[in-house]
Amino acid sequence: MLTQTTPRELPTELVEKIIEILWLSTFSNAERVRFMAASVLISKAWTCLYSRISSRDVVIPSVQYAKYFHTHLLDERSVIFDKTIHDMPNEHCRSLRFHVESPSVQTPTHFNMKFAHSIDNSESVFDLLDWLADIPYLPFLRHISIEFHNCGFTDLFDNMRLVIFPTQVTNLDISFGFTEGTSPKRIRDLQKDYPLRIPEGLPLNHIETLAIVGGGVSPVLGLLVTSCTSLRVVRTDLSDKSTVEEEKEYLKILREVCIDRHMSLELC
Repeated sequence: MLTQTTPRELPTELVEKIIEILWLSTFSNAERVRFMAASVLISKAWTCLYSRISSRDVVIPSVQYAKYFHTHLLDERSVIFDKTIHDMPNEHCRSLRFHVESPSVQTPTHFNMKFAHSIDNSESVFDLLDWLADIPYLPFLRHISIEFHNCGFTDLFDNMRLVIFPTQVTNLDISFGFTEGTSPKRIRDLQKDYPLRIPEGLPLNHIETLAIVGGGVSPVLGLLVTSCTSLRVVRTDLSDKSTVEEEKEYLKILREVCIDRHMSLELC
């Protein structure tokens, strides 16, 4: 005779570990958005554990979520989360990761044009950085990562993204990526673009570790090294083994700057 049994629940510690592994996985941006949306619908227990983990290392996958994070998690009481969950980012957040993506387009010609034009400042997730610099929230925030996808290399300076920056942050990571199949020549040409605006006196003198991935020989790395006056460590994916003469020369100059300023240069 068959008997009905109640399914056993997984131990809380195991569920928390599963969520943590998923959260730290290398999801595509679309996959991460789906995971975030589903995680507040599974159960209250899952939502609580997910909120604790995602509040430590916050990911801002879109402009819309930046606004949501601002208004519902930091500013106003959420209709979904109770007070305990609502306060988690302010109590636990140690890192913020922004994903900035140019709108997808169909034709190669327009696609290239999108690379050459920066995202409009009024729609930028960097508005959240401005807000955090003015209001004493996220006191434990130390690490900010900015992932650009199909955005070219000059946006940080052309649109004055870093003129206001949270003073508690000591680590800054910038990465650049392009849709698979993008011409390497096109990317190299974009790397040679020089920003139209070079703001002076960026408030980055508290940054101690700077990492640039995918920037190639773009002036961005050099300009940020100059702006971050308290740097101790510079990380780049430029390689000593590169056969491209421009990259070898760029790395040589960067190494000399690091030696002169007593900074450590790490090739990742």
